[in-house]
Amino acid sequence: MNSYLRALSFLTIIPLPFVSFGPGGRELSNSASAFPLVGATLGAILAAFAWLLLQLFPAGPVVVIILILSFILTRGLHFDGLADTADGLIGTTDREKAFRAMDDSAIGVMGASSIFFVYLLKLTLLTSLQPGILPFALFFMLLTGRWAIVFAGTWFAPARDKGLGDLFLRELKWPILLKASLWAVLMIVAFILFIYPLAAPIAAGSFLSLLAAFMLTRYAASRLGGITGDILGASSELGEVFFLIGFCPFFYYSGLI
Repeated sequence: MNSYLRALSFLTIIPLPFVSFGPGGRELSNSASAFPLVGATLGAILAAFAWLLLQLFPAGPVVVIILILSFILTRGLHFDGLADTADGLIGTTDREKAFRAMDDSAIGVMGASSIFFVYLLKLTLLTSLQPGILPFALFFMLLTGRWAIVFAGTWFAPARDKGLGDLFLRELKWPILLKASLWAVLMIVAFILFIYPLAAPIAAGSFLSLLAAFMLTRYAASRLGGITGDILGASSELGEVFFLIGFCPFFYYSGLI
């Protein structure tokens, strides 16, 4: 329970004044085992709002409202990481210049473009779904996006000895990933047992989500000699998009409802 509350406090704006983190980053890293649970919590909130709003409005405005709500609930934490990562990895070719671009509080062209394209992809993919499927897509998009953070971060060392991201990554060990993955798989399997036609879309989306996050962090590690907290934020956003890329095509061609 402590890990879940710490993860909820770190990843969302939900006020939990009784939750604290000790020095050294170990408690924050241990809380990563509950990241999929927090993703499921956020997903359930967004799915419930989407279901209610779909009773009044078409899918287009509902998805826009849901994306705004998601941004507010997470403080834009992962979009900030996405923008900084794009500025550093796409906007530069030199390691030290990449770090300077990622540290710069001003957003660059690559960062702004990455946010625009990711939002555009989410918007178009989600609005392409039937209203009855949309809440399920939101739930698992948020779940796998937080699972992707732990999955991507466990494989690589921090790029530098600086900041919260470094503390988090140094204590992020394989047992934490195994716990996080166990929670994620249990939630997915439990859901599929009740709505088995969604098994293939969820499995495909989850696989692509983790693969995309891993490929991003692998590329970043090859460029920077490791990864940073910004890159983990970007891996979450990329994980969400690629979940939808794997999930949505099943409903275009297979006749699933």
